[in-house]
Amino acid sequence: MKSFCAVHRMRAALWASVAVLAVLPGATASAQTQAQTAVPSPADGLQLTAAKVYTDAAGAYVSVAVKNTGAKTVSEVFVTCEFFAGKRSLGKSSTTVFSIVGGLTGTDQVRLLGGSSANRTNCAITGQK
Repeated sequence: MKSFCAVHRMRAALWASVAVLAVLPGATASAQTQAQTAVPSPADGLQLTAAKVYTDAAGAYVSVAVKNTGAKTVSEVFVTCEFFAGKRSLGKSSTTVFSIVGGLTGTDQVRLLGGSSANRTNCAITGQK
């Protein structure tokens, strides 16, 4: 069994290796599916990154990471994602990332049940405690 530190280093390396892609007007759906965003938050010292959208028989999901660039621990961060199939909105779903220590990154997934045709998301930090 791997230690917590080893698992954290593996997660950090995974997120560090993910390239941020810009989606340009006229880009194909496959390019939009692979797009990722790094969104600065109005919340102090938090940065949201959303990976590409994956789909399965149950729906769609996206992995999100919230980096705490501040010094204080943030107990809860609320992340909401809207899922799209082309320009059509399929719905919104949310998650809460708990206990993000200053300088570290918390991760989770946001899943939309029934959204198997999703090819992109728009995610935002909608609150924190």
